[in-house]
Amino acid sequence: MAIVNINVSVTNPPKPSQLLKSGALISVGGTTLMPGSYELLTSKDDLKTISALPKQISSIFWSENVVTVTLDEPHEWEVGARVPVVISGMVPDAYNGAYTVTIGSTNDFTFTLLADPGEATVMGAVSTVAAGEIQQMNTTYWAQGTNRAVYVLELGDLSSTAAVTALSKFIDEDISLGNTYQKFFSYLVPREWDTEATFKTLANNYTSPGSLVKFFVTTTISTYAAWASGKYPNVFAGVEAPVIGATEYSMAAPFQSSLANDPSSSNMVPPMAFRFMYGVTDYPPAGNGKLLKALQDNNINYIGTAAEGGLSNKMLVAGHMLDGMPFNYWYSVAWCAINLEMDLANEVINGSNTTVNPLYYEPQGISRLQRRGLKTLRSGISYGLILGQVIDTQLSQDAFNEAYEKGTYAGSAVINAVPFANYTSLNPSDYADGKYSGLSAVVTPKRGFESITFNLNVTNFVGA
Repeated sequence: MAIVNINVSVTNPPKPSQLLKSGALISVGGTTLMPGSYELLTSKDDLKTISALPKQISSIFWSENVVTVTLDEPHEWEVGARVPVVISGMVPDAYNGAYTVTIGSTNDFTFTLLADPGEATVMGAVSTVAAGEIQQMNTTYWAQGTNRAVYVLELGDLSSTAAVTALSKFIDEDISLGNTYQKFFSYLVPREWDTEATFKTLANNYTSPGSLVKFFVTTTISTYAAWASGKYPNVFAGVEAPVIGATEYSMAAPFQSSLANDPSSSNMVPPMAFRFMYGVTDYPPAGNGKLLKALQDNNINYIGTAAEGGLSNKMLVAGHMLDGMPFNYWYSVAWCAINLEMDLANEVINGSNTTVNPLYYEPQGISRLQRRGLKTLRSGISYGLILGQVIDTQLSQDAFNEAYEKGTYAGSAVINAVPFANYTSLNPSDYADGKYSGLSAVVTPKRGFESITFNLNVTNFVGA
């Protein structure tokens, strides 16, 4: 018989959440993936293996200013839908170009062309504009940096309305089990969704402070007002320069930069405003001063230059969500929500699996949970996400609210834990249910400088 018997229990720290680093390039028929499926891209070349081929044209003819196109195989577009497409490889060349077509049946469509191109002698191919954009997204994403893999989410070769419906269904399923199992934090969407009313409705469904779904949207000078008026806190909207390269998708650069954040004490999260951008075209400032000021006033982002700082780099102006808050603000809120939930759950689960230091619903247990939350916020401060220093309080909720309203905790990260006796007396049934709702925190996300005023006084009094 052993003299000493050892009881072994294991306490494990939580595995860091990868949600804030996870995003998807939205493809609408641009890949061979099944609709609703996704695949990880670890390099620029990974997309080549799943890129969809254009649809081949079997016949095309012009009559009374209308061109009718028939495809070799049925398409997936809805009959009657209006779909932007690109036709290429045709002879005569007058058939080639970008058109918004009307879907007539399962394998044909029509579009308006005023001049008769003549009889077609060589049949080309057709692809949707949205399908081609996944190539531009991919190119610009990897031009910005190669330190963060990204997913491509295929919705299918659909009209914009149908594709938005497909994304809505995907997101509902993705978030149904909470952020622990949520796959994607942000989405880079096709340009065509800028004026799609159903997409604004979709974005509006995820505007709550606790919603962990963000959208990167490309808008235009003539259409951005419709986005600006909505002040969506979950939409990062931007315009592209009037002339950009054929392989460029400007909003893919800040999208990559947002996913590249990797918070740690030695790798702090810098402000999104004025981050360097690569592989993109800056909006020309000459003659556009009033316009660019209007974009900033309406929280519409664009690619500018760092010339004011004596630098030749391109940079992002000004890194805001549509509600006017910096991207870092909502990023910090999401980080706090994800990590506080994970760390507190970790404490509870580990506390149920140790005989040395079990966690009980008692004053000491409440203090232990509070200390774990304080540790999480200290990490947020050291990562460049939260302002100030950590403070712990043990007040009734009314007393805490009163102190907060007086500004007692201004500029600090505070976690209050309502004392055991006070809480259970006010909520007698909660103890029997093992429920405690007395923890609350106040944090201020860090933000960078965006405007500085320096007062310079010039004097003629020499030697005074």
